[in-house]
Amino acid sequence: MVVVKAFRVLYRILVDYCSNCSLAGVGYISNRKYHWTERLFWMACVLFAWTGSYMLINTYMELFRKDAVSIVVENLDPRKDIAHFPSVGVCEMGYTKQQYDALQQVIDGLRTTEEMEYNYDVEEFMLRLIYHNLYNYGSIKSYCAMYKDCDDCVKCPVEGYPRFSNAVRANCSQLFDECRWNGKVFDCCRYFRPIQTTMGSCFLLNSIQTVSKYGPQWLRMDMSMASPKGELQLNFSRATTAYVQNEEDIPHMLLTTLQFNQMPEGYAGKIYITAQSIANDPLVRTVDKSVRRCVFPDEGTDHRYAKYSYSVCVTECLKTAQIKTCNCCHHNMLLGKNDKSPVCGYDGLNCLDQRDLMFPQTTIMQPWRTNGLVCDCFPSCTEHEIRIIGRETDMEARTGRSVLIKIMSLPSQRYRRQIVREDIDVVVSIGGILGLFTGASILSLVEFIYFFTVRFGSYVVTEIKEEESADDESDEHDKQDNRKVLHHG
Repeated sequence: MVVVKAFRVLYRILVDYCSNCSLAGVGYISNRKYHWTERLFWMACVLFAWTGSYMLINTYMELFRKDAVSIVVENLDPRKDIAHFPSVGVCEMGYTKQQYDALQQVIDGLRTTEEMEYNYDVEEFMLRLIYHNLYNYGSIKSYCAMYKDCDDCVKCPVEGYPRFSNAVRANCSQLFDECRWNGKVFDCCRYFRPIQTTMGSCFLLNSIQTVSKYGPQWLRMDMSMASPKGELQLNFSRATTAYVQNEEDIPHMLLTTLQFNQMPEGYAGKIYITAQSIANDPLVRTVDKSVRRCVFPDEGTDHRYAKYSYSVCVTECLKTAQIKTCNCCHHNMLLGKNDKSPVCGYDGLNCLDQRDLMFPQTTIMQPWRTNGLVCDCFPSCTEHEIRIIGRETDMEARTGRSVLIKIMSLPSQRYRRQIVREDIDVVVSIGGILGLFTGASILSLVEFIYFFTVRFGSYVVTEIKEEESADDESDEHDKQDNRKVLHHG
């Protein structure tokens, strides 16, 4: 009985709403004055209008999700705009023609008796662990397997690789001879700050991963019409690799486009580049990263590095793949003193070697790769476009190495990432579509809520009063009938 009453009240509300609502065409459907064919016609029109509005809104939302951001090119005013020299990374590289006294001391420390001869195979093994550029696939077992059961020879160490790497790799003062910006000497080790990467310990200049931007350890390398020259001269005492990169990037073994090796003694290289910056409108941050297809450096809060970048994401992706596959990671993947990740010993390195995770192919970064090692990484929203327009190489009669990085001209244009559709545009567009097809407005929503709350409650109260009134009348009739019976009796 209660269910029947509820449906009766709901039906009355529905008929009342359809007869009085502001939605176009709905009133004709519920009006009994019209012939059923007319009411059917209006029902078809209303259904057609609502279907059309749904399809248009669905299409618009697809465009908003996929095409809400555009990148345009805008001109710069060289009299006012200031250009910035890119960040530079330097990593020591292994060089087989170079003598490593610290490594020889490490291997001498592995001798258990004075009669043991120096083991050059162990030296080759250690070089390939400490310097990634010397590693080649399958080299872990090839240098050590023959000495596994040997009692009177130096064996390959099975653990402690981070300690050996720290002892052998050069620190800043050992690696750099001199640094110059536009011919003026500056303190290399004040501005080149250490950081751990897939290439081992490296040093970054003007990187937001290591120092605060424009802080005391940030070298101002600004260029303008008043000072258009941009030359960075670096002199090294050991074999190195220099990386020209964005301020949020780090050196990485898989990102070799702007990598320059200075290996043999006497090497002198010159690199000529251009840099085109990108600016982001403030509203770009309001769009989800899956729509804008990039991440701002301060949005990567789940990374061990200070800021997000594509190279940071790829580094941690490779580390995750190593731990997932072999339950440990290469010692170069220890990102800071507080990193408690499991470090591979000899067996773990064999696992990485056999599964091609020591120095994987660049296909690990391809989104269509399907064998379980996909790095789904977005680029940084602040990445500049750095291009190499020329290179020169010369050999000089000296023991050091040097590289000159020069910006050939000040940029005359830059990219700008801007919003095509904002959140307010979505509201306006959807409201316009609903108004065009159905006559709906914000008051239509208020109207709907009113009818099915306030008016519904009023109908319920009316229904209860009618039932009580009917019960009272029924009781009065019963009393009158009882009096008539007694009177006639």
